[in-house]
Amino acid sequence: MTMDSSGVGRPIFWGLVLAVVVFILDQWTKAIASRELLDASIVLIPGFFDLLLVHNVGAAFGLFTNLPASYRVIFLVGVASVAALVILWMLKSARSGMLVFGLGMLLGGALGNLVDRVRFGWVVDFFYVHWHDLSFPVFNLADCAITVGVGLLLLDHWLAPDPSDP
Repeated sequence: MTMDSSGVGRPIFWGLVLAVVVFILDQWTKAIASRELLDASIVLIPGFFDLLLVHNVGAAFGLFTNLPASYRVIFLVGVASVAALVILWMLKSARSGMLVFGLGMLLGGALGNLVDRVRFGWVVDFFYVHWHDLSFPVFNLADCAITVGVGLLLLDHWLAPDPSDP
């Protein structure tokens, strides 16, 4: 990535642009889901994929749902805030497009879920994947972005040249 005087070539710029796009799409889809799925779910692929409105008060996979609400919100908002700051710090020195893309996806997804938690005390989830008696926890676009972002960070790390190689 090359830098120019406008800052447009800086990794943090592109990471923030992607984060804003992810954040807007996430909040938009959650608003639609909250309005359209209030009374019923929508089956998209019978026996496999539905749109189902869920208010997730816990973290990923329902973690921390047993904590008292005030502690849970403070803890999860704190963790998400620290994560966002770490991602911003990492974006400042990102050296590859894959890393910038992954960090931007992570940041946008983390901020999307953080805003839900601060506004409502829960995260709006609506993608439901299942098969017979097996089901995956209901998730949202922010969760997808976070998953893709983590995958890209791992892939970037795996493909990065070893600094000890000549």
